[in-house]
Amino acid sequence: MTPIEQIEKWIKDKPVWWRQSVRLALENGGLDDELLHEVYELALIEHELADVTDEFDNATQPIDFSGHTSEEEVVNIRSLGNVLGVGALARNQTIDFNQSGLFVVYGDNGAGKSSYANILKSACLTRGSDPKILGNVFEANNPPPSAEISFTVGSKDNEHSWTLDEPSTGALKAIRVFDTSSAHHYVNKEDALGFKPSGLNLLDELTAAVNYVKDIVDEEIMPGNGFEHVSTLNSSSDIAKVVNSLSYKHKESDIEKHRATAKEVARIEPLRQEIAHDKLQTPETLKKKLRQQRELLKPLGNMTISALKCLGDKSIEQLRKLQQDYKQKKQQAEAIKKATLDGLPLDTVTGIQWQEVWKSAKQFVEQEPHSNHFPPETGDNCPLCLQVISEESGNRLAALHKFLSDNAATEANKAYESLRNVEELIRSQDLRIHEHKTALDELESIEPGLSEKFMVLFEKLSERKMKLIEDSELPSEDEILDISAVQSIRQISQSISEQIKAVQSDEDLVKLIEKKELELQRLEDKKFVLDNFQALINNLQRHKVVKKLEGLKKQCNPLKISILSSNIYKQGVIKPLEAAFADELHQFGFTRFSIQVQTRNTGGSQQFKLAIADAGEPIVAKVASEGEQRCIAIAAFLAEMKADNRDSTVIFDDPVNSLSHQWSSRVAARLVDESKKRQVIVFTHDIVFFKLLLEQAELQDAENNSIALMRNKKYAGLVKDSAPWEALTTGKRLKVLNVELQKLRKIEANETEDEFRKASRHFYGLLRESWERLIEEKLLNKVVNRFERGVYTQRLSRLVDITEADIVRIDNAMTKCSAYFTGHDSAAGVGDPYPTIDEVSTDLEDIKMFLKELQVDRKRS
Repeated sequence: MTPIEQIEKWIKDKPVWWRQSVRLALENGGLDDELLHEVYELALIEHELADVTDEFDNATQPIDFSGHTSEEEVVNIRSLGNVLGVGALARNQTIDFNQSGLFVVYGDNGAGKSSYANILKSACLTRGSDPKILGNVFEANNPPPSAEISFTVGSKDNEHSWTLDEPSTGALKAIRVFDTSSAHHYVNKEDALGFKPSGLNLLDELTAAVNYVKDIVDEEIMPGNGFEHVSTLNSSSDIAKVVNSLSYKHKESDIEKHRATAKEVARIEPLRQEIAHDKLQTPETLKKKLRQQRELLKPLGNMTISALKCLGDKSIEQLRKLQQDYKQKKQQAEAIKKATLDGLPLDTVTGIQWQEVWKSAKQFVEQEPHSNHFPPETGDNCPLCLQVISEESGNRLAALHKFLSDNAATEANKAYESLRNVEELIRSQDLRIHEHKTALDELESIEPGLSEKFMVLFEKLSERKMKLIEDSELPSEDEILDISAVQSIRQISQSISEQIKAVQSDEDLVKLIEKKELELQRLEDKKFVLDNFQALINNLQRHKVVKKLEGLKKQCNPLKISILSSNIYKQGVIKPLEAAFADELHQFGFTRFSIQVQTRNTGGSQQFKLAIADAGEPIVAKVASEGEQRCIAIAAFLAEMKADNRDSTVIFDDPVNSLSHQWSSRVAARLVDESKKRQVIVFTHDIVFFKLLLEQAELQDAENNSIALMRNKKYAGLVKDSAPWEALTTGKRLKVLNVELQKLRKIEANETEDEFRKASRHFYGLLRESWERLIEEKLLNKVVNRFERGVYTQRLSRLVDITEADIVRIDNAMTKCSAYFTGHDSAAGVGDPYPTIDEVSTDLEDIKMFLKELQVDRKRS
């Protein structure tokens, strides 16, 4: 099991913010301050110290370790094409890669090399953050960035539609990319040049995240940090216990219930004066005073109770029911009246006032000695007009008697009587509160503000009385009286009675005063809570935050990371990596000093340090040049591939940027050697490095191919199948000339002599440059190279075999090329000379033979 696979299994049950640290390090190659702060914010969310965000939900998802775990099948890139919306890359361009060996993509600045490389960096695996991919800034409407990537997994062809939203598929993550940015993740210059292998660097970054969070938490939970100053409450009350020992265990309701009300605050000063007065009294004088006080308040209390019985909310509700009852019964009586007494000459007959007349008449008749019944019948004398009752009148009186005897009419009359009695009681109610001014003043001295409450209550009662008497208007159902004044006077009266009963001796008086002092202390404590309420609430919330931060701090122990790191090392997985790294350094020719790989575990981080052996200055970063450090980074990169037994493609983007020719040559040799084991793709804008790669490919007989990227005025990334002529070796140039010869044969057979003359001039210009490259590379054994500052004198030993015949052969060839290529003006009378096609073929064959002689017979390799 590789280190990555062990970490993948180990991290699953760790805190979310630990997992996110590993995820971010995996995606970005490391954790900068911005990412570390993101981890800290996730830790706060996990411990309920911040609101949950979409980022937190994403962080809870499993980590994608695609491409980091053991390689099961080899993955190679076949092509990259159909690019849209990436930089200024032209459409309908495709880069077809060799399935094995070396493939070089050359492009001058602005040719689109970086845009193609960034697509592969996004799709494949590289240490460091994903590259920023922009559209064409000169285009008004850019399509979303996309591309098609063809690749093989084992022997199976695959396609991936790359976009920014779907940058990769798991298989492509098996392909590693090395560039200037990722090089910084393979070396560490903080104290010594450290090599952090893939996997263990995740533990290093996780340790950094743990320490980052711990440092912030330690500062946050420093004693007193974030708390507001609240004085100690010098009291033995339960309120003081809450205030003085406030902790995360308390609730806000524990503070809220001890906050003084306005009534309690108003009670403090009168109670203090009352205690002072009681201390000057004897039991008898105090009881006398209390009795007088009680008698003074009793009339006000009785008047208030009486007023509320008539005009209080419950009484008004009862009155509303009486009105509704009378209205309902009156309507029922009217309905019966209409049915039984229809056609009466007067509308108000059977009304309430008319019924009074009927009752009086009935009483008169029943008291008359000679009358036996009521109402009078036909033939009887009317008791009011004394006339004889006619038959029609007798029938009407009988009908009226029947109606008034009906239950509905009786009930309506009773309802009216009940309503009238209540209204009469309201009219008679005495609401002159000002006549009780002495009692009101006494209440004010006991409880400030209570007198005003009584005044407001009686003002409302008076308004109700006025509306009922004058307009028969009831208050609205949502109009509620504040009767807290009544409750207060009852409590005061009850307290007075209890005090009278309790104070029978001096000892009783002392106990009463002590009781009042305890009450005063409690009221003062509650006022303290009121005055410091917000500070207490803030401190309670701070206690809860600190408790959660302490829980977070418990997760800031890197011991588990150290144990895993040590276990990975003890299992021997590091030894192959060290051996591979040492071998890579040896291949780069580190002979100027000897490098040791040192390992140690510090704070959960397994460090791999490079030190100079047996030297006074052990830190490599202080003595190694930029070129040496870049080679060390490449060595670390390749060592990981070797130690992990990875054979998939590796991609290098400008691996020798700003390096000297010496180190560029070493890198070229190493990459070409690696291409004999796997597919190696190199992006470069350095024509000299391109040339070095091709020379090394030829020298090591390595399979290779290349393309050049061009640009026009509008677009970049135009793919040209052949490499730049300037970078081609002599052998490569002769292959190009073979193709040019075939073109000449077609022109000679099908075109005019003028067309053939122009084409042959171009051919001989290329042939002349090929002779020049042959002289530099082969005849003079690269003692002096163009694009290089050095002169390699140790190669002079091979030049002893140069003969006069060589000089004549070269001079003749160069002279002929000068005669036939464009560059010398011929006399008009002579005309432009041009060769035959057979002559061209013979001249090309001559340089081929000379190249073969130098390489094979004279060992110019």
